[in-house]
Amino acid sequence: MLRYNVSTLLRDPVGSTREYEIDDVVLIDEQAPRQERVSGTTTFLRTKEGVLVTAHLEGVEHEACSRCLAGVAVPVRIDFTEEYFPTLDLRTGARVATPQDPEAFRIDAEHTLDLEEAIRQSWAGVLPMQPLCRADCRGLCAHCGQDLNVGPCACQPQEDERWSPLRKLAGTS
Repeated sequence: MLRYNVSTLLRDPVGSTREYEIDDVVLIDEQAPRQERVSGTTTFLRTKEGVLVTAHLEGVEHEACSRCLAGVAVPVRIDFTEEYFPTLDLRTGARVATPQDPEAFRIDAEHTLDLEEAIRQSWAGVLPMQPLCRADCRGLCAHCGQDLNVGPCACQPQEDERWSPLRKLAGTS
């Protein structure tokens, strides 16, 4: 479960904590709906303004190798600390002033803290830009598409004409 009712924690004194184990599925990509499993621990700490969440989570991202397009299971480790601010005062029911940061995470009117968006943002931030199936992946032939990790292709090597001025200078053309 990634939604927590923190009404009792908001009534407790500053410095009070709660710890939770997480083993759940998170919607990672909203455009192309895709979910991944995350597991780990979180600590909620009552602050003067709200609740400070510290999370240590792990998961696996399923990607395609950026060189050969083979499936890759990329281990993901997420560590984040975010403060969540209430929208309503628990005792009076009055609206609480909006935090200075417009992107700050909020605790909703039912005093529910939702971790999903913080996890999604952290997940996106730790992914490799170009995942590889292995460090020495040879990729695909640019001409015929043969997976060069499996074996060489039958294409004849073509010289890159952009290097011809340098070859002329070296006297090797």
